[in-house]
Amino acid sequence: MSVVASRTLLPAAVSASGTVGAVVGATVAAARDIKRVNDGTMTKSEAATDIGLEAVGTGLSTAAGVAVVGAAGIGGLLGLAGIVGVAAGTKYLWNRTFGGRAASKTAES
Repeated sequence: MSVVASRTLLPAAVSASGTVGAVVGATVAAARDIKRVNDGTMTKSEAATDIGLEAVGTGLSTAAGVAVVGAAGIGGLLGLAGIVGVAAGTKYLWNRTFGGRAASKTAES
């Protein structure tokens, strides 16, 4: 693949992967939070906030993983491992900064 083609495709891949990551993050959070709301350990407002934070955090983390590995030009299984590593690290930092509030309330109950 030429340098010009990769410069055109990488932003599209980062955007698409971030969108898919956000959808997956929101879906997983919604499935988890529905049970919490039904159990009375979380309000609907807390669930909506948690779902939004998970969607944004997962989407940004996924996009960051694809961006870093794509910019480095790494492919194959090593590239996949790189995406997972960067995304996991980014999501960890996101959770330390913005996450854990709803989960910690549930753990205290």
